[in-house]
Amino acid sequence: MFKFVFELLTDPLGLPIDWIYEYIILCVIGVIACRFAYNTVGNLYNSEMIYGRFSGSLFHWIIRLFAFCLLWAITYGVIWIGKIIIENWQIILMFAICVIGTAIICSVTIFVMRLIKRRKTVDNTNG
Repeated sequence: MFKFVFELLTDPLGLPIDWIYEYIILCVIGVIACRFAYNTVGNLYNSEMIYGRFSGSLFHWIIRLFAFCLLWAITYGVIWIGKIIIENWQIILMFAICVIGTAIICSVTIFVMRLIKRRKTVDNTNG
């Protein structure tokens, strides 16, 4: 019964990539979520926080659903950001060069200003 609800809730969750990679990644996410839920429910049984088969199954599927959705959201976000970077790599590269160039110019300016200030201080104390 819980598996049906889990499948119903996670079926529309897809990824914005080719279908073969999507199935592979979703399979890996499903395995990770299952193992995490299995270990968590096992720890709950060992610490005597839950008893019985029904409560173990219920908590397993709830934990598995939350873990699956969290891992799916993280994966979706990483893929989405990766696609944006791949599609706009030239703009991102130009922006990075501008930021690095501005940082270099500011650093050189600060260095020169400190050098000038030191020379003025040295000249004023000697004269």
